[in-house]
Amino acid sequence: MSARGAALAGVVLLWAGCVYYNALYNAEHVFAQGEAERAAGRDSLARARYLEVVEKAAKGYRMEPTGEWADDALLLLGRAYLRIGDLRAARATLERAEQITDDDQVRLSARVYLGAAYVEAGELEAAIPLLNEALRGLRPGPIRAEGHLWRARALLAHDEPDAGWWDLDQAAAGPAGVRVAAALDGVAWGVRTNRPERAKASMDRLLAESSAGQSPDTVVALLGMAAEQVGPIAAVSLLGAVDTTRWGPVARGRIRLVQADLLRLAGDTLGARRVVSRVADGFGDAAVRARTELARWRLAGAQDLVDARDAGTVLLPAAADSEAAKLLASLGEMNALAAAGLENPLGLFGAAEVARDQLGAPGLARGLFLAYADQDPDAPWSAKALLAALALTEDEGGRAWLRGRLEGRADSPYVLAARGEPAPELEPLEEELGRRLQEIKAR
Repeated sequence: MSARGAALAGVVLLWAGCVYYNALYNAEHVFAQGEAERAAGRDSLARARYLEVVEKAAKGYRMEPTGEWADDALLLLGRAYLRIGDLRAARATLERAEQITDDDQVRLSARVYLGAAYVEAGELEAAIPLLNEALRGLRPGPIRAEGHLWRARALLAHDEPDAGWWDLDQAAAGPAGVRVAAALDGVAWGVRTNRPERAKASMDRLLAESSAGQSPDTVVALLGMAAEQVGPIAAVSLLGAVDTTRWGPVARGRIRLVQADLLRLAGDTLGARRVVSRVADGFGDAAVRARTELARWRLAGAQDLVDARDAGTVLLPAAADSEAAKLLASLGEMNALAAAGLENPLGLFGAAEVARDQLGAPGLARGLFLAYADQDPDAPWSAKALLAALALTEDEGGRAWLRGRLEGRADSPYVLAARGEPAPELEPLEEELGRRLQEIKAR
């Protein structure tokens, strides 16, 4: 070959090497994007990035299967296969990376992810020796931290808790993504194995990790699992650090609503309302939901229209939300019917039905039914109103008083029907009531 030809060949080889290196560099960059999407809980976007890595890394490897970076390309390709759940392809690729590399750290890294593939497949006996060997020789860094995470999963599932917890502690010192995964595993295994101190320490780590707030759904699911397995009181005790969490305000509001739900399940209604009130003072979806919950609580305890107006005041800042808007519309309908009751007592009956059926305000509905029965005692529907009030009355004294009032209406079709006796006049009365209420609403 001439000097000129040799020089040209060198340029071509250099150019090819640069293209190969750039392809691998781009694939690694896309993999990092996938890891970020995965940490944020955006699984579909993460999968798209990993599939892109598969395409880029495989293309790079095919360009120069015996090149300087072939082992790195295979390692990256195997990690991407593992992330998308293609365990067979991950194993084959990682085994090939082991075979061709002369870099001990690449070989041991491949063993970490090969062990991870076996863990994912439930083949723990095969996974543990691979991870043991890898962790003996790997230098400190992100892959070593992830190796501890995968070995912890294998050991805990293999009923070797002490060793498994030790590995989780090592993983907790790794990069953010591994720290969060280790803390999530710690909560789950702490609950599952009745190690409340471990579960609490892991939850504290999660709440102290700002990146964990990017995807609160998994934490919410863990708390639900804890409530089912150890009860709401034990589950809510895991959230002792929620007031000092480093999560953003939206995620913090979301987790506080879960805290309120757990407190309510544990019977601490006052504590639950206190938490929800704090969330309602914030912003975002959690604040909207909190305002809706507060309004429902106020309506559930409302005894008069003033109490219902207070619930509406709570809802107004959340009026753009569909559920809040629905409640506000029902409040408006009830108030309009109650106002119409000043001229036509049946408006009070209609308002009572809205309070009971649409607003979940039994005390208010009972008062409105009684108000109608008192204003129009001779109407055929007063007995229906008294029966409705009876169904909404819990104390026996109040029920006895209403039964006494109904004794004077023994011949009412509504009373007869309630006793299971024939009431042929009931259907025409119901049709007439529906027509009159519609007329009032149409005004």
